[in-house]
Amino acid sequence: MLTSRAMLDMYGLIIIGNSGVGKSFLANIILGKHHFKHDFSARSVTHRTESTTCILGDKHYRIYNIPGLIEGDEERIALNRREISRAFEEQKEHPLVVIYVFGHQNGRIRNEDIVTFQAIHNAYTLSPDSLIIIVNGLPPDRPNTYNKKTRAALIDLLGMKLDQICYIDHLNSVDIHREDVRKYLIDTILNVHPRIHIKTNNINLMSDDIFELKDDLDILKIQIDNERYEHEDVIGSMEREYEAVQRLSVLRRLFCQGKADLYRLKSFREQERHLISVIGQWEAEEIAYADDHSSDHYILAVTNKQDAQEQLTKNFATQRQINVALN
Repeated sequence: MLTSRAMLDMYGLIIIGNSGVGKSFLANIILGKHHFKHDFSARSVTHRTESTTCILGDKHYRIYNIPGLIEGDEERIALNRREISRAFEEQKEHPLVVIYVFGHQNGRIRNEDIVTFQAIHNAYTLSPDSLIIIVNGLPPDRPNTYNKKTRAALIDLLGMKLDQICYIDHLNSVDIHREDVRKYLIDTILNVHPRIHIKTNNINLMSDDIFELKDDLDILKIQIDNERYEHEDVIGSMEREYEAVQRLSVLRRLFCQGKADLYRLKSFREQERHLISVIGQWEAEEIAYADDHSSDHYILAVTNKQDAQEQLTKNFATQRQINVALN
């Protein structure tokens, strides 16, 4: 039982990342026991924010295991968004250490992990000195240059300084290196500086911009109607008529351009959802045939999943271009 003094001195430790990157597994390693449910599964295992208290070094922590943000349907994304916000809200008066876990695809950082990180960073302004990045599930025999190149790639992709990046080899539940990894992670946690994290924005994905743009278009249409009504009684004046026509022309052009961009964003959002679904299906096939890497089923699943991920990368790039144009 924690004393009231210990509760006052409690730090938060929030573990974030998308489904399947190993958040629960890593949380259990840090705790030194099996507390959070984890499994080898084609679908997410954690659906609600979970937490427990622990002592690391001489400090008391409440460690949070949180659902991933990006999933295959809007309802799950909305629920996961609330669960992530709930953990930060519970610890808003306590200094926090944030651990963000990246998965990988044959060593490459996944686009969905970058999107989720940016959404949370935009909402809570993650600080480099209280942030730990983990790239999890790596092959022990990876190239010697992998860690250095991945660090440079992450700094470029995230657009921020990164003080602590941990590269964790693929482990199983009985791996003899688990205790070494636990010590490594705890030492890293104790060497960062917990910070108070205040929410400054909502956790928004690119798809949320579609709805904001639609509201802006509705307002713009009202302005067009008001302008037309306002200038009906002065249509006889050439000077005012010309000014009114010019203003209406600009508004119509903005409205048409905004409407076209809205349709484009909707189209790309539909493609994005389809591609995430396809990636999930092929990932399930890859898992099903993982015991035989030479089988046609496994090779087809890996190839098709990679193709879908490349298409998703292009989709994200185009969406960013549209959003830059709109802003």
